[in-house]
Amino acid sequence: MLKVEHITKKYGKRPILRDISFCIEPGQRVAIVGRNGCGKTTLMQILSGAMKPLSGSIDFFGKDPLKKHSVFKDYIGYVPQDPPLLPELTVKDNLKLWSVDKCKNYEYILDRFDLRDLMKTEVRKLSGGMKKRLAIACAIATWPPILLLDEPTTALDLYYKESIQQWLSEFNNLNGIVLLSTHEEAEIVSCDRCLFMKNGVLTEIPHDENMMKTVRLYLED
Repeated sequence: MLKVEHITKKYGKRPILRDISFCIEPGQRVAIVGRNGCGKTTLMQILSGAMKPLSGSIDFFGKDPLKKHSVFKDYIGYVPQDPPLLPELTVKDNLKLWSVDKCKNYEYILDRFDLRDLMKTEVRKLSGGMKKRLAIACAIATWPPILLLDEPTTALDLYYKESIQQWLSEFNNLNGIVLLSTHEEAEIVSCDRCLFMKNGVLTEIPHDENMMKTVRLYLED
């Protein structure tokens, strides 16, 4: 289980996250929705270990990553909006850098994300969609139980959007937890739950036939 309690964060005197609390069970996929600048990425960075909260607690399956930072590495796979890839290296070398080549699922990952034909290509020559696929492949090198995806299908064409959604379903079926921020209606609907963030406050929107109508009303408010 991923459990967050009373997380707060400020940039200077400006509150970014205000008393954020939620939990996600194994096998669930949860969307975080909100306008740009509302705090979604800050929350992702805190949950990935890239940033410290001002206060609050985090629990990954009974482990406290704020007390032992290595827990982040053991439990989290994180794909930020801007993939942390080295542009001058090839796809193959980036995979090695993230130790994907040592993963027991290496061959599966190459096939599932269509990377075999790109192995000798420098990352700087890849399209945005190709970089996103590579970033996801790198994030799951250790097959972590929790995936944090910040707008995972941005720059992907329709085929790969659907392919990533199918893979996330496979991951969920293996009891993996997925928390993703998105503006894509299809991604929101495909999730089990929807959390809406506004001005650093998180509110859960009921997952029913009126969910997207509610999301749009929240965005317009």
